[in-house]
Amino acid sequence: MLGLRSRIGVLVPEPAPARSLALCFNFATFPTMSTVTEIVAALEKLPPEQLHEVAAWLETRLAPETPAMLAALDAGIRSLETETTVSAADLRQKIKTWATG
Repeated sequence: MLGLRSRIGVLVPEPAPARSLALCFNFATFPTMSTVTEIVAALEKLPPEQLHEVAAWLETRLAPETPAMLAALDAGIRSLETETTVSAADLRQKIKTWATG
């Protein structure tokens, strides 16, 4: 099962270990796939938990965590913890005021 980590108050799945992705697929059911259409069809047959594992794996491939990204996230978290914030209701009112002049 995947763990969850928090980034700026949002829970996101921990990346699944590389070996668990292979376990998601029953190769007797899903033979070698070479087209996006075949892969999508196979993904649609997966149960939700395994689909989330595939999604977490894809996330690590498409947007790997870099030191710069982690530093930016840490800076944003520190900013949220130390600087003045505006409530959602106040922000909506400010936007309404700005939009209507």
